[in-house]
Amino acid sequence: MPNVFQKLFFGNTAASDLQLEKLAMCKHMAGGDGCKEEDVSAARNQISKCVRYILLAVVLSGCSVRSSDTSFETVQEMMGQRIPETLAWRSGVEEMKNQFLMEIQHEGLSVEKAIQLALVSNPDLFAYYENLEMGYADLLEAGLMQNPFFSTSVRFPSQSRYHLNTLFDAAMSFLDLFLIPLRKRAAEAEIQVIEAEVGQRVLDLVKEVQIGWLEVKAQELLLEQEKRRVDLREIAAGLTSLQQRAGNISILNARGYEIGFEEAKERLKGVAADLQMAREKVNRLLGLFGKEAMWHVVGEIDWKSDPDLPECTEIERAALENRLDIEALRRKTCAIARQAKLKEWWTYSNLQLGVSSEMQPEGFTTTGPAIALQVPIFNYGQGEKKRFHARLEQAQKKLLAKAVHACSEVREFAKISQQYRCQLNDWEERILPDLDLQLVSGQEHYNVMTLGPYALIDMLDEKIQ
Repeated sequence: MPNVFQKLFFGNTAASDLQLEKLAMCKHMAGGDGCKEEDVSAARNQISKCVRYILLAVVLSGCSVRSSDTSFETVQEMMGQRIPETLAWRSGVEEMKNQFLMEIQHEGLSVEKAIQLALVSNPDLFAYYENLEMGYADLLEAGLMQNPFFSTSVRFPSQSRYHLNTLFDAAMSFLDLFLIPLRKRAAEAEIQVIEAEVGQRVLDLVKEVQIGWLEVKAQELLLEQEKRRVDLREIAAGLTSLQQRAGNISILNARGYEIGFEEAKERLKGVAADLQMAREKVNRLLGLFGKEAMWHVVGEIDWKSDPDLPECTEIERAALENRLDIEALRRKTCAIARQAKLKEWWTYSNLQLGVSSEMQPEGFTTTGPAIALQVPIFNYGQGEKKRFHARLEQAQKKLLAKAVHACSEVREFAKISQQYRCQLNDWEERILPDLDLQLVSGQEHYNVMTLGPYALIDMLDEKIQ
């Protein structure tokens, strides 16, 4: 036994011999042969083993094989099956960010580079990564035993011939030896929930960046369209102004074309404002500010490629099997079930084992094991069991609701995307060719003076729209 425990519970070696002699005074109290030295030595050995086991349990309870880096590697593996981009956290992030920024400043911002830059520079995403560290902290705490309890008391005798009555107690929670595995399993289940939630957050960010890039590109195309319409309306307004001064048209007709020109300019300002809003949305997603926010978009919107989508039933099945928000709710249900095991009736006993040593007024010391526990008669977890039952039912209903929403979302996506694609094909194959033929015919009529310039301008404006 370590010296510190020997001094605390038994005193020094010289004093222990005297104490053994004084133990013989117990003979007339016990009515037998008294306390033999062999019995005292055996008791000390048993107590020494008990203390050693407790210390060993304390040391082993702090050991854990998981870390937040292990959880992040799990997230990387999940994302590797879903997106081609690379995730990074802590090490190498700044180097990757600077490299992508240099490439974007020289080559422009494509949708692929925007996604990759967002994954290494979005501050909200990195703040969400810290949930992995907090989950690991909970796992670490779940594997630790409670701190030992030490107490002492000193009582003064009423007669001077007696010694001070001193009592030393040391105890540890013996119940923790059984609760630690349960707590660690519950914490590991909660980490798995966090891993799925972090993965879903990554996918949400990728989706938001894709949508943001498309909005910027669409607003740029719309801005170019509005500029061409402004140019046409400016030509029409200038022509009507000249004809009105020459007396060929009335003031009413001239004023109508001037109003159309002013409205076109206001629409152009609105589109420019929408473009700036779309750019700032992308800047927020990419975590850019200052000179970093000065970039230009490169690449085209690929709407002609026709994805080979499976049947709706297969899409629904794939969504239920692969969506991480559904997986997070599945794991949450499992975590709640594991946490409920921590509220069994025997966990309310608060069983403690330890050692108690008391210096008697007669001058000898008595030392032995001590046990303390609560008797779970009134409160044995009735409320907690009902609470966990309600939480489990709630998690199951949320899982069912999320599954219903997921199936509805993928059906909506499949059907609406198909309808939009049919509309685009109709515009490209039928409507735009008809507008081209109409414009060519109008040009021919204008050349032979059977069609006025304003009608031709209206045809050009209709084609631009």
